[in-house]
Amino acid sequence: MKRSVLRVAVAVVVSALAGGGGASANGRFPAAQMVVLGPGARADVIALRTTFGLIVSTDGGATFRWYCEDLLYFPFVPGSGFDPPVEVTARGEIVVGFEDGAHALTDGCAVRSLGTVLHHDVVDLAATPDGTVIYGAESTAGAPAYVLRSDDSLFFERRGAGLANVQLLTVEVAPSRPDRVYASGFDDSAARAPRLFRSDDGGATLTATGIGAALGDEAFVSGVDPTAPSTLFVRTVDGLASNLLRSTDGGDHLGRVAGTADDMTGFAISDDGRSVWYGSAGAGLFRSTDGGETFARVNALPVLGMRWHAGSLWVVTDWLRQPFALGRSDDGGATVRPVLRFSAVLGPPVCAAPSEGTQVCIDRWSAVSTTIADTPRPDAGVARDAAVAPDAPVDAGILDASLAGIVDVPTLDAPRTGASAPSTSCGCSVPGATRDVGVEALSLAMLAAATRRRRRRVSIATGLQ
Repeated sequence: MKRSVLRVAVAVVVSALAGGGGASANGRFPAAQMVVLGPGARADVIALRTTFGLIVSTDGGATFRWYCEDLLYFPFVPGSGFDPPVEVTARGEIVVGFEDGAHALTDGCAVRSLGTVLHHDVVDLAATPDGTVIYGAESTAGAPAYVLRSDDSLFFERRGAGLANVQLLTVEVAPSRPDRVYASGFDDSAARAPRLFRSDDGGATLTATGIGAALGDEAFVSGVDPTAPSTLFVRTVDGLASNLLRSTDGGDHLGRVAGTADDMTGFAISDDGRSVWYGSAGAGLFRSTDGGETFARVNALPVLGMRWHAGSLWVVTDWLRQPFALGRSDDGGATVRPVLRFSAVLGPPVCAAPSEGTQVCIDRWSAVSTTIADTPRPDAGVARDAAVAPDAPVDAGILDASLAGIVDVPTLDAPRTGASAPSTSCGCSVPGATRDVGVEALSLAMLAAATRRRRRRVSIATGLQ
């Protein structure tokens, strides 16, 4: 049996073990994937992307609402495995890209279609720290690929003549130099060779970089140092494993600094560029304090996404094994405190005149809410209900190495020269909690399948985006 097939089979087992929770309305198991915050240095808007839409707070995390796919894309119907790029503008608007353009919304009661990209495939979005400049990557099959640029009015323009015979996957902007843009993609051919590009004129001219670098099967720009526009990080995929590459010369030369045996699903970088984090569902959370030269594990929490914003590290995790889906750390990742559990979501937006998409969310909420409710899990420890204090630290758990031969459980990389050995303690706990490592291992394997995305996008955290 192929390992990918095994992971899918394990997902079914875990669904049953976790209390019988079924898939969401689109047929996918509910899981959180990435988080964006804004506008600018504020955190009024928190948008958590999940496999069943967006979960959004517009009041700094006091309350969260569910924006279903029908609301986000109406009247377009995306593929069942589609996960949109998401950004927050200086005005606090949430922008989502998809195969037929891009939409912007605030309170979930009205959606604005961005006419300049209508009927084009917007595969990625990136914003300057203040949210006043938004970049996009347009990659429509059979047509040139373009970098898009807009101010916070969201009137996007194509930059330059585009790239022929290339499909783009990611675009990122250097926080300290808004005209410095990086992009990644692949040759639009049978070989699908990974490609990296750099621009110093806002995407109008794209220069190929990383020539001769080991870019694996696919390459994704993960982030740019907020203080050094020529320092960037690129995640590459090699089979089931991931590598993190670092360049200090604008992508001309790249060297491997870290890796995971599974999908590297989280990356973040602090405002000063000194702290860099990466993580995965199986390997946990790693931190560098020397700008990304060396890393050490600081937490065993399963990582599905990360974002550095306003002095805090925001972590997306496995809601099946933790009492939350979104957490926040103020000590570099050593302790992650709950921000949101799925069961606390209040449902769709409340609107005086709901749009057609919002009304669909209202009609579906009863069924969807049952799939994300807190339910007793066999041998999973303390009940995960509203009684858990919002600021309580949590037990991330450690995988039992003996299970590695039973389930596809990734192992940790050996520490690099100069890095301390990976920690085996989480530094956080839920009083009275116990663990069933068998269920835990199955849960992690399930998330590897549930969070595997069409473009396998790793969200970046360049500080205040």
